[in-house]
Amino acid sequence: MSNRAYIVIGALLLISVWMRNEVLFLITILLGLVAAASQLWARYCLVGVNYRRHFGSTRLYLGEETELAIEIVNAKPLPLPWLRADDTVPGGLSIASQQVEEQERPEGIRRQLVNVLSLRWYERVIRRYRLRGEQRGAWSFDHVQLRSGDIFGFNIQRSVLEMTDTVVVYPRIVPVTALGLPARHPLGDFRSPRRVIEDPLRMMGVREYAQGDNFRHIHWKATARRQELQTKVFEPSASRPVALFLNVNTTEMFYQGYDWELREYAITVAASLARHLWTEGHPLGLYCNALTPGSTQHIRLRPRAHPSQLEEILTALARIDEGWGRWPLERLLQLEANRLPYGATVVVVTAVLNTRLAQTISDLRRREFGLMLITLGDAKLRAPIPNLHVHHIDKDEAWHEVAALELA
Repeated sequence: MSNRAYIVIGALLLISVWMRNEVLFLITILLGLVAAASQLWARYCLVGVNYRRHFGSTRLYLGEETELAIEIVNAKPLPLPWLRADDTVPGGLSIASQQVEEQERPEGIRRQLVNVLSLRWYERVIRRYRLRGEQRGAWSFDHVQLRSGDIFGFNIQRSVLEMTDTVVVYPRIVPVTALGLPARHPLGDFRSPRRVIEDPLRMMGVREYAQGDNFRHIHWKATARRQELQTKVFEPSASRPVALFLNVNTTEMFYQGYDWELREYAITVAASLARHLWTEGHPLGLYCNALTPGSTQHIRLRPRAHPSQLEEILTALARIDEGWGRWPLERLLQLEANRLPYGATVVVVTAVLNTRLAQTISDLRRREFGLMLITLGDAKLRAPIPNLHVHHIDKDEAWHEVAALELA
């Protein structure tokens, strides 16, 4: 209520006393009680109101659903006759509910998950929805706007709760056979002098130290027992480490723009290969010329066999934004090649193939790396490179076929 309303009630009270009108006096008292109740609700209605989101999972594959539970608590003795909570739904997610309202804004259509309810004192209400990942990306639920007031509708209070929850939607993942690659050996059969790779986590014995052995592999306890240097002997690793190099650029120059579908296709190829190679037991890494979110560094996940490595790779691919790749892929290959594990296989996924990149790939092949080149769209290798496994994927027909596939 406004100050003018209280002035009117006070004036009526004085008039009723002066006129000794009992009916007017009772009406004035009733109006005063209504005004006091309205003021009380307006002042404390949003105090002690908590709003929380609970997700069944914050990592979704494209097209996958999870549960979203909205918990609203009124932690005070004052009941709420009505409460409205407006929660903005990110663009890459969808909620199948009639409580989602669309609002037109200058920046586009904005969707709001609207919950309208009443709460008794110390009551908790949980409403459940099905949340679906519709587009690759890291999608954030930001602030929530709460509105409430008295039962008469005289006063309405608003409050904004700052809270951020992020749901990551992985890129589309399809069987490697849908990309035209064989399921058994999608990287081909590489023959290299670096076939046998020792696994430092699997020791099988010791032997006498020989000149040239790594000093870090000396077994000091065995050395102390035998009074001569002993070196650890490791079992050969069952799988070769694989390093995926992804080029997010679809044109050579930034002013030429980029092809959105072709970029998504390249990301799909990298994600599908990563999942397949991980299930095959390969230590896996990812390098990309896109920026790491919140950093000035490119995406760099060195090959390893940690249980969370696939999740980290898919999350990095999901977070790739629409910006231009800051470094040419050939520069990235030159920078990271010396840091790759011994005997690694390099897989290059690119929609741009110029002379400089082809020369860099040829140099890596001469350095006895296992190499595979996957080109997309119009990118094709002009001259063959010895012992290089090349696979080309056309854009239009192949992308629409892959886009129609379900989760691998």
